[in-house]
Amino acid sequence: AFFKHQIHWFSIFNSFMMVMFLTGLVALILLRTLRKDYAKYSMGHDLELGGDEDEYDDNGKPLVPGPGTEESGWKQVHGDVFRAPRLLPLFAALLGTGWQLVVLTFG
Repeated sequence: AFFKHQIHWFSIFNSFMMVMFLTGLVALILLRTLRKDYAKYSMGHDLELGGDEDEYDDNGKPLVPGPGTEESGWKQVHGDVFRAPRLLPLFAALLGTGWQLVVLTFG
């Protein structure tokens, strides 16, 4: 009587394939973005060492930004994302106590 329910193998396989597809899509987007950033930063490093300045990406944009351009996307907020909050022990204590009360109340 342990296997009295029918297993829906097609649904399990379909869910697994959907997860694999979405993971691949996110990985592709991340790799494209990071590859362009890495190429741009390594090109800037090569320019400091005396390399050429006429390198372009797949879209025809120069890899090394000009004097009037600014950073965009995650590069603007990376300092705030990895910054530890002020009064970290108090924050951790309040967060832990809050979750303990939520679990005790609703759990």
